Amino acid sequence: MQIRRFHTPDLTASSETLLLPPAEANHALRVLRLGKGDRLQLMNGRGIIADAEIMDLGDSRRPKEAPCRILSLREIAPPAHPLTLCVAPPRGKAFDLVLKAAVELGISAIQPILCEYGVARPEDASDSWQETLVAAMKQSSNPFLPLLLPPMEFSKALESSSGEAGLFGASPAAEATAFQRLTPQTANSIARVWVGPEGGFAPQEEEALLKAGAIPVTLGRCVLRVETAVPALLGCIYGVANLCNDGAEHA
Repeated sequence: MQIRRFHTPDLTASSETLLLPPAEANHALRVLRLGKGDRLQLMNGRGIIADAEIMDLGDSRRPKEAPCRILSLREIAPPAHPLTLCVAPPRGKAFDLVLKAAVELGISAIQPILCEYGVARPEDASDSWQETLVAAMKQSSNPFLPLLLPPMEFSKALESSSGEAGLFGASPAAEATAFQRLTPQTANSIARVWVGPEGGFAPQEEEALLKAGAIPVTLGRCVLRVETAVPALLGCIYGVANLCNDGAEHA
């Protein structure tokens, strides 16, 4: 049976009934044409998932509200080692692929960074980015919605991360650390993953990352697009650390 998932930020551990948010109610009633007794799954994005059913919609032929009765509820522990993704947004829809991969791989926070070689200069795309994250959360059944931070200049983002162990995707170079040399202990200590624009980090940006103690890593001779580098780097880190979606359930 198909599981229909809905984002309900107001869901708590003590909830017994709940109204779907307007946009989610519209999708449930108008698009999916759900009605009384239909089952659905509610997610608050903070680790609580509930199985529910739609209650009586009243006599209206076009109801606008979708009241739900909670049937069962479970709380899921957050990841023991949260990761923040600091990434230079690529142009257009490519960043949607980055956001979806971040959700599916269990990233806790996303910090868009503005780099010297960056081609995209997002001004106010946070609403559409947030919608992409919510859709990916529901599709992947990740109980945790990543925190989306406002875009920040690279230097300020690095300054704000002082003291956190990091790893950054470097252009193919002999001095970059190979993943085979990463130990589980090192991988477990990583708190931030830095991915630059398609042109790579500028020399002074790489120098600043190295001075901050970040580990340079390359995946091979080829230069990767941002939307390729992000899941590749995260997948390798989780593989070494054995932390992939720690504490989360899978669909």
